[in-house]
Amino acid sequence: MIIRVPNTLNVNNSEKYNVSIRLWPDGLSFSGYDPSEKDSFFTETISLDPNVPLVQALKDVFFENVCLSYVYNTLHVISLSGKYTLVPDSVFSEKEKDLLYSYCFQVDGKLKVLAQPLTGFYSFLLYGIEKEAYEFMVRSLVNPQFIHFLSPMLSDWRKKSMDCYPRQIYAVVHDGIVDIVCFRQGELLLINSFGYETENDIIYFIMYVCKQLPVSQLEDSVFFCGDKVVCGNIIPVIKKYIERVDFVAPKIRSYRVAVDLDLPIDIVTLVECGL
Repeated sequence: MIIRVPNTLNVNNSEKYNVSIRLWPDGLSFSGYDPSEKDSFFTETISLDPNVPLVQALKDVFFENVCLSYVYNTLHVISLSGKYTLVPDSVFSEKEKDLLYSYCFQVDGKLKVLAQPLTGFYSFLLYGIEKEAYEFMVRSLVNPQFIHFLSPMLSDWRKKSMDCYPRQIYAVVHDGIVDIVCFRQGELLLINSFGYETENDIIYFIMYVCKQLPVSQLEDSVFFCGDKVVCGNIIPVIKKYIERVDFVAPKIRSYRVAVDLDLPIDIVTLVECGL
């Protein structure tokens, strides 16, 4: 489980780099770049044994990779949790965040509830992460910033919708989950996560949301991102009912990433928007 990093990244110049550790149930990626170097972006993905407790798997990875102990300019730890909720500033309390989260999801001693402020939304995004894994990373990393994977896109999508009258619906398909987000002129109309087993489930959720909003079949847009194969099968069906449907293939333009390199949209957004 060796993480390969560029020869130019070492303990002496690591503070130039912005890096991200992205976690999902059976994997981890380590990505980064030096903002002063145009061709410096790198990313490495490793698999984690789903039969090994997450904290133990992380300990094994950290033990083998000294780069995880470096001091960086920024270090984001990205969680892909499908269990999240938004809480308005007016009712949020750090002391009560577990209670607020428990209105939507079960909270037990194994879960750490994190609250991420969302600039421009007057809200906090609450999500859960395995408590032991969180505590281990806090001890092992230098100044980590924990974020939910949707937060970079929420900021970016909100800015893009400011001058757009039609609604923009975004569907992020990944790991048995589809996250659906809708904006209109900077206003967040909907954000929700749905677990799915079949592609028909995703079609149902998309069409249900479009009906509830409601969405204009001719003027509003639906953008898919995430799993290319699944989205490729779904888009032709959605196009039968909604005219403006497209797949977003995120690419990092500023740092000369190979055109054939598929990257998660949250990583691309973090880099492109300088978040």
